Formats: sequence, C-alpha cells, structure tokens
Amino acid sequence: MKSIEDKIIEAYEPYVTTLREVGRIVGTDHHRVKRVLQSEGIEIAKGKIGPFTDEHRLAISKACKGRPTWSKGKKMPKGSLYKNMASHLRFDVTVEWLSNFCDIEKLKFLNRVLTNRGGGFDFDTNEYELFIEKFYNDDHFNDLYSGWIVAEKNQWLRPTIDHITPKAKGGGNNLENLQFLTWFENRAKCDMTQDEWNKVKLNMKDYLI
Repeated sequence: MKSIEDKIIEAYEPYVTTLREVGRIVGTDHHRVKRVLQSEGIEIAKGKIGPFTDEHRLAISKACKGRPTWSKGKKMPKGSLYKNMASHLRFDVTVEWLSNFCDIEKLKFLNRVLTNRGGGFDFDTNEYELFIEKFYNDDHFNDLYSGWIVAEKNQWLRPTIDHITPKAKGGGNNLENLQFLTWFENRAKCDMTQDEWNKVKLNMKDYLI
C-alpha cells in the first residue's frame, strides 16, 4: 500500500499540477504537500490553474463573506495619496502642488464638491487651482468644515457650495459668486440672492409657526 508521501510525489507534476490540486487528489492539504515535496528535494513550480466552476466561485464568495479586506486599518503613505489623487483628477496639476495642502481629507472634500455636481463646474486647471487655494484657506469654510467634523458629519451641517447670486438670477461660477453654507442653510436659501436671504434671516421668526 502506497504511503501518502508516495501518492503526493506520484500526483505532482511541475508546471502542471498545483499544490492544492495534489492535495485534493490524495486527500490532504496543500501545506502538507509542500512539506513532502521540499523534504524530497523536489522543485516546486507553479502549476496551471484551471477555470473556476460556478460551484467553486460560490464557495469562494461564501468563504470571503464578512472577511475584512487586506487594506483595512492600513494607511497609505501620504506621498502615495497625493500621487493617487493627481492621477485621478481631470485637472493637470502636479503632485508637488497638491502636497502644499497638508490636510488631505479637507482637500479631498473640496475636490468632491466640484465633481459631485454633474459637471456643473466646468473649470480649467487654473480655475481649479484658484478654487482650492481660496477655500482651503477660507475662514468661513474652515469654520463650517470643522463644525461638521466635530458633529460627526451630521448631514444638516455638511458644507455645500452656494451661488451668492443664484444661477436662476444670472449668477455664474466665478469665484467671487461662490461661498459655502451648511446643507440646511443652502436648502433654505434656495434661489434667493444673498441680500434677500439676509433679510429673511433677520426676520426668521416671521416665517416659523
């Protein structure tokens, strides 16, 4: 009667069979297959992996369900984050320019403001740089952003871009016509100009029941 070691050696064919396949043939695990081959001085060469069956794919899916990804809890080097950002932006900016903005989470937030509006901001690279430089250092935006973070990103407090003079009343995307308001205030202001909204705010009690 052949030993399991003999069966492993017999079933293994370099560059053809995988360790897992040999393990299935002889009824053991691939770790043991590897140990046996190494103890016999047999070269371990990567075998050909056959096409996955539907059953195999389903088994993998079930085994991986709920398993955390390899990157969970790990942080990429900051330099890599800037490189990744530069490669995904539609603007022709350098990694060196992006790295001037130390708070990368705030920088990503400002990027999303421009990309989450269905192409509403058709900025060129120069306009994009001016937008970032202005609002990254803007006291009012920073107050709103900090308050939102402290409030654990409460939806009503999320900073949103607003047109001081609404587009519906002739306002444009020029920087002088842009400001940040909380999501709640922006919704309330709607298509009012800033002057109109200021008057409402001064008499807010008249509008509340």
